[in-house]
Amino acid sequence: MGAKLPDKETLIQAGIDPKTRGPIRVVNDADQVNLKNDLKRYLRIIDEQDAVNRYVWTNLPNNITSQELERMIYYKGQLCFFYNETLEQFFFMPYALDGTIDFYGRYNRIHPVPMTSGTEDDKEGNSQASILSDIKLDVKYGIIDEEDITEDMLLHSTVLLHDYSKQLSQNIVARSIVNESLLDIMSNMLPFMNTKLMLSTGIRGVRVNDADQSADVTAQGRKVEEFALKGRPWIPFTSAMEFQELALQNGGSAQDYLLALQALDNFRLSGYGIDNGGLFEKKAHELQSQADLNGGPVGLVLQDGLSIRQNFCNIVNSIWDLDIWCEPAENIKGQDSNGDGVVYDENMTGESSGIETNEGEGGTDESSD
Repeated sequence: MGAKLPDKETLIQAGIDPKTRGPIRVVNDADQVNLKNDLKRYLRIIDEQDAVNRYVWTNLPNNITSQELERMIYYKGQLCFFYNETLEQFFFMPYALDGTIDFYGRYNRIHPVPMTSGTEDDKEGNSQASILSDIKLDVKYGIIDEEDITEDMLLHSTVLLHDYSKQLSQNIVARSIVNESLLDIMSNMLPFMNTKLMLSTGIRGVRVNDADQSADVTAQGRKVEEFALKGRPWIPFTSAMEFQELALQNGGSAQDYLLALQALDNFRLSGYGIDNGGLFEKKAHELQSQADLNGGPVGLVLQDGLSIRQNFCNIVNSIWDLDIWCEPAENIKGQDSNGDGVVYDENMTGESSGIETNEGEGGTDESSD
């Protein structure tokens, strides 16, 4: 059999640790290191939820929801939009350069690539990647006048969509990768706090002569939390350090770790242009004006992504007349934009999810008597 990459998500859903191939519950009971990994997974879910719900798309084709489109952007960074004549559908797909670049370094021609590697799809056994590589698309960067639109343009053009402003390269790094290191640091805070709280219960280290003695002592109590709960006061370590020296290293308080986590989370939110308490939050009560100043300007960050998305909509609408659009979510703006009396985006008709609907106003399609 040929080599293949393991499907980590499927293994996790099945309760199997991808690294050890053992049950997650058993591994967690034996090794507290997985606490950090579990928290990082939890934080990544929250990070994705913040990212995909910042903006609300409307009138997206082919039952693509607003969250689904933003999810693809979150994991890929950039997508191309095009119409496929054979399948008679519009698609959002990642892409690769397939030609030359213009004077500004922008791609003139691209071909779509699969979102993920998969099995062979068609009857002839051709892979999805090989099928998409045969699709050549000309990139459009500006609004097209109606009289200039041709059938070839409708069938062989594409518009590129990026999550945020590009740097020197034409490819940006996806948010899921950009935020990885920050989420890794954040996932340390609660385990550090947990350790600090457990150490404050009176757990101490005891010096042993060699690794064999250390293994013997460790075998009697593998988890520090269990030591604390059951009153076991000694943790073995093999070094010349006396346990009195270990006890003097008090470190910060549990509250310091929570404040650090809060500051890091505010830093993460600022990267999305979402209002937050700023990188440094005072422990005491502060005036609203002080809080606003401390939070700093995040509007330009949100505006950056919004301008890119709305420019994408304008170009797409000028070519295919789809009337798609993108706005910040109501709870991001803090305004009731549609006048429904609530400051969040309801999904009664499907419009806030981005899916095209044929229902009348008010979300119902009732016939008259």
